[in-house]
Amino acid sequence: MFGRGSGCVRRLGACLLVVLATVPCVGCSERVDSLVRFVGSRVTGEEYVSPRGQACLDAAEDLLDALEVGDEDAIVELFSPEVRAGSDDLDGRASELVESCSGHVGYLGTHSVTLPMESEKIEDGKRRVELSTDFSFALDGENYWCFMTLVKENDFNEAEVGVSTIIVWSEDAYSAMLYDARGTDWPEGTGLHLRLSYPLEWETRLVNDDPLRYEAGDIISDVDEVTAFLDEGEKTVDDFEERFGHPCCVSWLGDGHVCYELADDGEVPRYLEVNATAPDEPIYSAYVVDERDAVEKVWDADGDA
Repeated sequence: MFGRGSGCVRRLGACLLVVLATVPCVGCSERVDSLVRFVGSRVTGEEYVSPRGQACLDAAEDLLDALEVGDEDAIVELFSPEVRAGSDDLDGRASELVESCSGHVGYLGTHSVTLPMESEKIEDGKRRVELSTDFSFALDGENYWCFMTLVKENDFNEAEVGVSTIIVWSEDAYSAMLYDARGTDWPEGTGLHLRLSYPLEWETRLVNDDPLRYEAGDIISDVDEVTAFLDEGEKTVDDFEERFGHPCCVSWLGDGHVCYELADDGEVPRYLEVNATAPDEPIYSAYVVDERDAVEKVWDADGDA
């Protein structure tokens, strides 16, 4: 009588019973919150975001809000009291970041920022939770990448709660770091670190959210030809290049990961990403990707495409 909606209600009710059952357990507040969020995502169809992922997303959005209006004080306030007290020239670096990067926010990699690496310490009933995440964003058409660490909870030292580290790279500086160019060592210590310029010696193309080293290559006009070729079995990247020509990008992951431009369809640029462990090893997957995401799996060795 109630149709499809009643099934959702029944499932929601069953899950809420599970929530109630978990209330007495250690760390129940965060677990209950996680379960409620998960149940809600199943009902609404929205992507599930954990409380810890949401904390990272909130911090990233606060950073971009501050950059959009040029509020350097708001950037400083993101950091924990301990970092604000002990960091060298945090105010000056915040001013430099605002001066270099202010502008309209055109993009934030929300999916990546909500999947942090987690470090948790529990001792004598006390807990410390540190989250590390990286994400890309765009301001007025310029692309940037950010690494952030955030202490979400610390019963041992409340002055540590807040952002502890932010590193921001420009597109050229991030590309240089990905390809291990000279002078691109990872910054040490907490606080705000800026890598906003680099004398890059190559052109970059944004491919699947990475600024890859680009040179003009052969264009693939028919993805079906690629699928038919790979279906023949045991094809290597070397074989692929012999058949389809020179790629436009070789990934920082290694010579077994290459990209080809696809024929222009009048929309955003798209590329074919071909993956193997090495150029002379069998290809295990191929995807159509755009500047930010994978669009379609074209082929994989398990036949799941």
